[in-house]
Formats: sequence, C-alpha cells, structure tokens
Amino acid sequence: MFRRLTEALRHLARRSPRSAGGPRADTLWDTLTDVSPDTTSRRKSAARRAPSRSARPPRYYDLHDDFRAPGRRELGDPVSLERKKKVDSVWLFTSGAPVRGLGKLRSTVRPPGQPLDFSLAGAGLTPVVHARVASIFRELAPNDVQLIPVEVEDCDEPYFIVVATRLVHCIDDRKCAEVHRYTDDDAPPDRMGHYRTVRGLRIDPTRTNGARVFRSWGWPVSLIVSESIKEAFEHAGVTGARFAEVTEPPPKKRRRKAQRKTRKSN
Repeated sequence: MFRRLTEALRHLARRSPRSAGGPRADTLWDTLTDVSPDTTSRRKSAARRAPSRSARPPRYYDLHDDFRAPGRRELGDPVSLERKKKVDSVWLFTSGAPVRGLGKLRSTVRPPGQPLDFSLAGAGLTPVVHARVASIFRELAPNDVQLIPVEVEDCDEPYFIVVATRLVHCIDDRKCAEVHRYTDDDAPPDRMGHYRTVRGLRIDPTRTNGARVFRSWGWPVSLIVSESIKEAFEHAGVTGARFAEVTEPPPKKRRRKAQRKTRKSN
C-alpha cells in the first residue's frame, strides 16, 4: 500500500514540471505572467515623467582674491609701457567688454611677497593669472575671456590679464541678502539702473545662456565663473583664489532621508 502511494506521487511530479522547481518556480512564473500590458505602459509613462538627476541647474561662483594667504604680494594697476602711464580707467579690464590698443602692459609689486597663481591687481581688481591658470580659461571658456599678456615686476614667468568679455543680466534681487540701486536723484548718467550696493550676491543661473565666465550687469565688480572652472582650479592646486557660491546649492541628501523617515513613522 505504501509503495503504491509513493509511485503515484512520483507519477504526479513527472506530469507537473512547474512543481519541480518548488515554490520559487511558481512565484517567478506568476510574476512574469501576471504583468498586464496596462501595467507595463503605466510604468513606462512614470519613467518618462520622472525628472533626470543630471538636469539640475548649473552652479556659479564669485571668484575672489584670497587675502588670507600668508605673505601674499600685492600687484598694482597695469601700466601701458608704450604710454608710460596707467590705462585710462582702472575699471577697463573689469567692465565686461574686450580691451584693445594698449600695447605691452606691466604690473608693479608692492610689497614683494610670495608669487600667486591668481591675484586681483590694484584698485580696479584686475584679474592677473599665471600662464597655467590662463590655459584653464583658454580651454574651458575660450569664447568668454580675453587673455592679455602682462609683465609682473621681478618675475620672469608669463602672466596674463583675464578679461571677461560677457556682461550678463542675471542678478536675482529677491534672493540677494541686500541690494540698492541708483535712483534718479543720485545716479551718474552712465549708472542709471545699476546697483549701488549688493550683499550676499545671488544670480539666476537660467539667464546665463551657458556662459562659463562673465561679469554681472549692473555690478561688474564680481567675476562669475562656472562650477567647471572652480573644479579645474581645485584640481590644478591654483593658489590665491577663493570662491563664494552665488547660486542656490542643491538639496542635501540628509534632509531627504529625514523626510522619508518621518513619512514611514506616520
């Protein structure tokens, strides 16, 4: 009797190939066959609606001279060797437009100190960079800058003035910490609508048209560079530069995790 029952069970097992794999085979089979076309289409449409992780707004930074560098040297405003005097305006190199017809330029060093790869020279805050830093601008932002050779006193290595040739309307007044514009009562003729004071500068990255180096219209004292320029500086170990972000940083991952935990607890 027991032998007949065993043979019958074996016979049933051979006739049911789905049961040969045990519960895992049944589960896998059911999973594959239970997916309807409607479910598949819903999943595809949801994937199309999901935002891309790489589609975040670009980040920009205000490129400063790092005055905290110990023993740093001070560069004077560039002087035209042909004219044997300073250029017509100390703001000529920071106005957001190309510069022409100055001939050879030279910058004095007062007081002498440790050479830096990046400096803001004189009262006009003219960016003066070492040749290796100039190559970064030349490679990453060839359409946004003009590189003008400049002699640095008591230095045989090549240096360049970086002129940002693009002036962009991009300051976000609402996100800045404080802004004050010139009014009709106190504005010089060429400064109407410009900014008198800007603190906590913030720009709208959607209005930069993909520029990597530029001056902000109405407040050209700020030299704005893209995140790619900042990363290239850091990778090359450029000395004398300091960055302050002028765009909103992306949300931190820790906050997202905290929100998920609160949702689960609810």
